[in-house]
Amino acid sequence: MSSPIAIINKSSLKKMIISFHRKASHNKRTNLLANLLADQIQQHSEEAKISCLDVGCGDMVIAERINELSPSTTWKCIDIHALPAELTGTDKWKKYSQFDGTHIPFKDKEFDFVIFCDVLHHTPENTLKLLVEASRVGKVVLIKDHFEYGFVSRQMLRLMDFIGNWSYGINVPQKYFNEKELSEICHKIEAKNVTIKRDIDLYAHLPVVRNILSKKWQFIAVIKTK
Repeated sequence: MSSPIAIINKSSLKKMIISFHRKASHNKRTNLLANLLADQIQQHSEEAKISCLDVGCGDMVIAERINELSPSTTWKCIDIHALPAELTGTDKWKKYSQFDGTHIPFKDKEFDFVIFCDVLHHTPENTLKLLVEASRVGKVVLIKDHFEYGFVSRQMLRLMDFIGNWSYGINVPQKYFNEKELSEICHKIEAKNVTIKRDIDLYAHLPVVRNILSKKWQFIAVIKTK
């Protein structure tokens, strides 16, 4: 997700894109994602207290909104960016820590859920390593990401990534998951059970965009590792 710590200095153009994206889509989109992920957490847990880790957490708004919806959840959040001195020790950022982008610095099965929300398509070279690590530290791994179905879907997803992420200094992917690749990765990490929720409509609130962006490009995978 977008992050106020991804880059320190933003040009006027980047600030304009950030402002446009936040007004047009960001808040409604993150609210919808938080609701969808909170539903999955509740469906797949019977614990009174549910420990969660958000990997690639960005501004941490997803974790915070899930916690509002499901107060039984507790959170740790990690990302690759160093925390600016002015944010260190503040209540909001106490649950945040920096990591190296590959090795998740927690104990085996420390978390009930590990979440990747629109993160893995930005790290194709580390996707398998990250999921191996996530399956080590978590009992269930939740992946919200995109499926591509050819040239048109790939380029449209890249355009949306540009609008949502370029201004924060986050790379625009060259490609995205397809269903076969995700299945192969789940096999490699020896997932015990995998369910996929498809056809997620994230852009119903945008009159023109909702007719261009297909719901089938969005998915949530629930990967049980225990």
